[in-house]
Parts: sequence; C-alpha cells; structure tokens
Amino acid sequence: MEKGKAKLRITGMHCAACATRIERVVKRQEGVLDVNVNLALERATVTYIPGAVDLEELIDRVEKLGYGAHLDQPTKDSAGDRRRQWEMFVFSLILSLPFLWVMAHMAGFPYIPRAFLNPRVQWVLATEIQFVAGWAFYVGAWKSLRSGSANMDVLVALGTSAAYGYSVWMILRGSGHLYFETGALIITLVRLGKILEAHAKTRTADALAELVSLQVKLAHLWTRQGERDVPVQQLQVGDVVVVRPGEQIPADGRVVAGESDVDESMMTGEMLPVVKRAGDLVYGATLNQQGTLRIQVQRVGADSALGRIIGLIEEAQASKAPVQRLADSICNVFVPVVIAISAGTFGVWFFAGGGTTSALPTALMNAVAVLLIACPCPFGLATPTAVMVGTGRAAQMGIFFKGGEALEQLHRVQVMLLDKTGTLTRGRPAVTDVRVIRPGPLRSRNDLIRLAASAEGPSEHPLGRILAEGATGLGPLPEPEGFVSSGGGGVRAIVEGRTVVIGSGRFLEECGVEGVVPPEKDLWESEGKTVIQVGVDGRLAGLIAVSDVLLEESRRAVKALQAMGIELVMVTGDNRHTAEVVSRQVGIRHVLAELSPEDKVRVIRKYQKRGRKVAMVGDGINDAPALAAADVGIAVGTGADVALDAADVALIGTGLEGVVRAVRLSRATLRNIRQSLFWALGYNIIGIPAAAAGWLSPLIAGASMAFSSVMVVLGALRLKRVRI
Repeated sequence: MEKGKAKLRITGMHCAACATRIERVVKRQEGVLDVNVNLALERATVTYIPGAVDLEELIDRVEKLGYGAHLDQPTKDSAGDRRRQWEMFVFSLILSLPFLWVMAHMAGFPYIPRAFLNPRVQWVLATEIQFVAGWAFYVGAWKSLRSGSANMDVLVALGTSAAYGYSVWMILRGSGHLYFETGALIITLVRLGKILEAHAKTRTADALAELVSLQVKLAHLWTRQGERDVPVQQLQVGDVVVVRPGEQIPADGRVVAGESDVDESMMTGEMLPVVKRAGDLVYGATLNQQGTLRIQVQRVGADSALGRIIGLIEEAQASKAPVQRLADSICNVFVPVVIAISAGTFGVWFFAGGGTTSALPTALMNAVAVLLIACPCPFGLATPTAVMVGTGRAAQMGIFFKGGEALEQLHRVQVMLLDKTGTLTRGRPAVTDVRVIRPGPLRSRNDLIRLAASAEGPSEHPLGRILAEGATGLGPLPEPEGFVSSGGGGVRAIVEGRTVVIGSGRFLEECGVEGVVPPEKDLWESEGKTVIQVGVDGRLAGLIAVSDVLLEESRRAVKALQAMGIELVMVTGDNRHTAEVVSRQVGIRHVLAELSPEDKVRVIRKYQKRGRKVAMVGDGINDAPALAAADVGIAVGTGADVALDAADVALIGTGLEGVVRAVRLSRATLRNIRQSLFWALGYNIIGIPAAAAGWLSPLIAGASMAFSSVMVVLGALRLKRVRI
C-alpha cells in the first residue's frame, strides 16, 4: 500500500498532554495510518493514505483544538514567538517587583513605599498580571477543556485564579490576608521557565542546525552565454556549475572539466583531500581547494547526499522511542488525577479546620499548592529531548539513527553479527608483505615492487591495480615490452631490458625460472594471504603477499564490544580458512563462513528464535537482506553509497569504532531518559503529597513546577558532554 508522509509545524503546545491530545484527534481521521507529535520539536509527522486524506482539513482539525498548524516550512514565526514571550515576561516581572518588595519587607527589610502595601494597588497590579501576562494560560485551558481533556494550562489557571479570587474576596469583605503575590509571581516564574525551556530545547537541535548551515546558498551556473549566479534551489539535474578554489560544491554531480583537490571530510571522514578529475563524482557542501571545476549536477536538494543525511536526522529526532509510551499513558490521566487530589486536599483541610471561614485560607492555599507543584511536562520532554541530543551528538560523529526506536533497540542488543569484508577489513586487497631473495637479481624491496607493477601494468587482472597502488611513491613506472598473459597463471614482460615473470610457482617453472622458494610462502599462505612469485632474468627474485588488510581499529572495536557483554559472530561469504585467520587476528571466537545473503538471514532468525536481540553490521549493499532482518541493522559506508533504506543505523565516514560509539551513545541516551522519567515521577510523587500536607507554599510549588521542565531539558543536554 502506498503511503504518504506530511510534516506539520504545531504551535501553542504547552505540555505533554497537548501533544497526546493532538495525536488522539488526528489518528481518528479516516485515512490516517499513524501520527507522532514531538513536543520538543513542535512538529507532527503524519503517515496517511494518499487520496484518502485532505491535509488542509487535517490542519483545520488541529486548529479547532486551539493550536496553530501549517505544513512544515522555514518561517520566522518562532523568532517572533520568542520575542513575544520575552516581552510578556518582562511586563510580568516589572509588575511583580512591588510584590517581591512586600515579601522582603515581611522578612525584615526596613523600607517599603506605602503604596505597595495598599490592597487596591496590589489588586490593580495583580489584575494586570493575571489577565494580561496570564491570559495565555486561560486560553490554553479553555481550548484544552473544550476538546475534552486537560493540560498544564488548566492547573496554572486554576491555581492562580484561586489565589487571585480569594484575595479579591478578602478586599471586598474588608479584612483577611491577601495572596495576590502568589498568583503574580507564579505567572512570572512560569513565563521565565518557558523561556529557559525554549532556549534549552533550541540547543538540543544544534547538530542539525550545523548540518543545515553547510548547505550552499548560491551556485555559478554555466551556460554558453556565460556564468550567472542562481540560488541553489533553482538548480536542476543536468545543469553545469562552476566551482572556484575555496568554494563549496553546490550539489552532487560529476566533474566534466578541470582538476582539483576536494576536502570531503564532512561527508566521508577522510581527512586528506581527494583529487577530482573529469568523470569523478563530487558531493554537495564539500570544499574545493585548489583548481577550478566544472560539474554537471546529478542530485539536488533532499536527494543529495547531504540532503539525505539531514532528512535522516530530522526523521530520527521527530520519531518516538517505545519508552515514550509509558510517559504518554501517564500524561493521559495526570491532570484529572491532580485536580481530584487538589479538591480532596481542600476538603480535608477545610473540614479538619472546623469547616469555618477561618479554615478557608489554609485549605485554599494547600489546594493551590497541589495544583501548582504538579507538572506533566517532564514526562513529555524526557524522551524527545534526549533523542534529539543523542541523535545530534551521533550525527557529529558520523552516526545516523533512522529513528528513536533504533536508538532504543541498540542498547538491548545481545548478539552482533559482523560481516568481514569492508567491516573488519578494508575490503580492498593491498600489498602486505615483500620478501627479496638474496643473493639475487634485485637489491631492494622497492626494485621488486616497481618491476612487478610495471610488468602487470597492461593486465586487466585486479593484481595489476594492487601492485600499482603498492608502487605509489616509487616514481613513474616504465612501460613494459613484449607483454604476454597466460590467462590466469601469470604474466611475462620485458621491463627496462630485464625479463620479468609474475605468477604462481608452476607458471614460473614453465617459464624456466629457477630458485629456492623461501619459507615465508607457506607462512603467509597459512595467514590467508595470496602469495605471488616474481622472477627476473630466469632467477627467483622475491615474493609479494597480497591480502585484504585488517582495519587498524578492528581489534580495539571488537575488544570494546566484547567488554560491553555483546556476543560477536563473524559472518562472511569467504572461505573458512581466510575467515578463521581474520577471526584469530581480531579476537572473534564464533565464525560462520561461506554464507550466502540468505544464509545470513537464517542465522539471524535462529538467534531471534532463542529470544536474543540481534544487530547486523555490514556494508549496506550486499548485506541488505540481513540488515533488514536484524533487530538493528547497521550499515557501514559513505554518504553516497550507504544503503540508508536497508539499515536502522548508518555509519558514514567511520568504521567499526563507529559501532562502539553508537552502542555507547544508545546506552547513555536510554540511561538519560530513565533518569529524567525517574526525576519526573519522583518529583511529582514527593511534591504532590508534600503540598497536600501543607509543607509547601504555593509560591515554592509554582517555582518548582516552572523549573522542573528546564531541569529535564538541561539533563538531556548532559549527553553533549558524555564521553563516547
């Protein structure tokens, strides 16, 4: 079934109950398959059946709940909202200063303007704060109650209105203690808490903002009439752009003219610049260093490598981890239960005081304290803020989670299957060992490699490329003469007047090459290496060993994963002997060799039937079936070649150590979420009974509630400093 996905920007949410209510209403719409509302990002992701859902009607339903909604596009509304929040906070703070002065006077401060003690002056100031600075809470409470639920606005509106209303009643009666300062300062503190919370939430998205800032704004479009600057958004596939030294490449494409070094570190993790010539691929946002390039555009916008990475992070940060379900279930009943406890508190204290008007102040203040100490926001913020910071921190290390579920599942992994080629090894054979036979026709290692590389030059066999790479830095290779290939046995050529024969021992014998083969041949072959014999002028000159080189970090990564209690299994299509050699080198005990892609899937199913959580680490292309079958699929590659669709986690520009970091980050993030949920639960379990018992004044209760959400967001920001 074809599915569509829309992202909506939601404004006006104040707590987790708001997000839960929007989800419940939108899910009821016919054609909607799933909806996820992220309180921290203020975004809703709706999955629907195309043609069965009218997005404008969906937006209208959300607006009828009392929230702003529009298709997620860059706007300046958020900056305007922050400015209005600051203006309202400053307004409330200025009008609250006289109440703070009164409280200081009651605590012993000697001087106070007489007007501040005037009940009617306090009434005027409190009225301004209650119904101007606090009007948003009334609006939010009304919209919430109208839709059949209750949120934090209801608690704030009820608590401050009770304090304000009781104080007005006392003035009209002409006697009694006033509590105007309670409602005024609570509204001011809650406003301050929301500003701090918004600022902290902005910091959680720093990593994504950094990636977005890498996108190029202008491109030099090349035409037959000349060059002209155009916005990158106007580029189309097939356009040709000019990139000068020091400029960023505007889009993914292929070089059609020019040569230059390009810094691709942000895309591949490779710190050294890569030489780009005609025919080579280049990626948007990478930095051209020296020459001028002319590039034909192949992918733009969201289809580019950087666009796909940004989309991956946005999807991960907007998703909901399974642990969030517990918090959602708490939020659904939280506010009604708190209101019931507050009403019970009022009744107990009122009747315990004799049921007279003298018992009313104490009963009312304790009931207000219950309303104000309670806060559902930490439950709604604990998971999304931690997921945002965790995925953002991961992105900075080249680790990209497809969603909160992958981030959570990874910390549960008990068995990890590692593909050999390209994961534990480089995936590209290279010259590993050289043995020059002395006395013999050659003097040095470099002479042997140089002659062998020259002789293999015309060959189409992969060995020619491997030897040529091994001869890098030895100067230009001479052209061979009289090249003859035996079709798999070896090659023969004349290089600089010397007859060079390369191949197996049998081929060298057939060519009349004589000499005693040194013992290194058997040793290297026992290590799974391919050994090439080289003869020069009829005598055995030396041996060259070629092998898929083990990545430097593989041993460290394997040791670290095993220390975490994860069982490691190597799975490979290579022969058993080679696989066992590599497994011994890295320290993996369990080896499964000569497996097809279907065999790897069967291995995963076998572990899963035993109740084990399985992760698969592969190159993201050949291992796509196994990556999809595993509980967590981890693809290793670059921003261009990694199969993002097949894997749950993509490692770009990082090897197996990226897997170690991903597991550590997953565990740290889930630990952070649990700590935040524990804090939220503990805060309310301790705070509500304390307020009901009369141990907390409404002012302290309100201040605690205002800063409880800030504490959760700041707690999530600790993930930025965790050592991974």
